[in-house]
Amino acid sequence: MSGDLHLGDYDYVRLLTRSRVAWEYLRRNPDFGRDWRCSPPGRPIAIRLRNDVTLIRMRRRFLCAEAWGLYTFRRSARKCPQGRGLLAN
Repeated sequence: MSGDLHLGDYDYVRLLTRSRVAWEYLRRNPDFGRDWRCSPPGRPIAIRLRNDVTLIRMRRRFLCAEAWGLYTFRRSARKCPQGRGLLAN
């Protein structure tokens, strides 16, 4: 079968940073994918402070995203490297 997985298919994982490994796991999690698809996109507000610092704040809380340790689910127009969906990388 051409759909069989081989250990060599995952050699690239050794080269990833911890955050990239976490993302590779997370984006393949079906529960995360379901929450991502059902969540409206978040648009942050940029607030310029007096000391020339920009504070980025969400307009509202995204409880589904917070359950995954995120502030919001990010939308991206580009495909992930493996072309398996529109989840941001």
